[in-house]
Amino acid sequence: MKKVLYILAATLVCASCQLENSKYGTLGEMWRDQRQPQQQVATQPMVSVEQIQSSAVAEPRIMPASKYASDIERLRQNIVMKAGDNNYVVYEYGDVRIDDVASFASAYCYEYGVGKKAYLRDIYMYRNHKRRATFDCGNLASQ
Repeated sequence: MKKVLYILAATLVCASCQLENSKYGTLGEMWRDQRQPQQQVATQPMVSVEQIQSSAVAEPRIMPASKYASDIERLRQNIVMKAGDNNYVVYEYGDVRIDDVASFASAYCYEYGVGKKAYLRDIYMYRNHKRRATFDCGNLASQ
């Protein structure tokens, strides 16, 4: 029974394809006719600009004032070096991302570790919702 239904469905599909293909004499005519609806869409009237401007999306948003005068001021107030020597450095930070702290650690290790790179050892929570990150200064190429 299933085979009969599959054969019937395949016959209907082939019949519809033949009806569709019989409209066109060549593939070029079929291609040209298929491109016609795109040209008709382009000639339809466009949405007026006034409708878009009067929508709620175009309303101005009120942005909160920044707590900091600049990005440098934000970093200066929120990142504090707590310990460090030639082999490691510890930063306490809040209200900044770890990649901001990592750039400071990288500069520290390069300067005080004589060309070493900074590798993040750990991050842990500290008092008052601050975090402490420890970076190891090392040169993996020489190890």
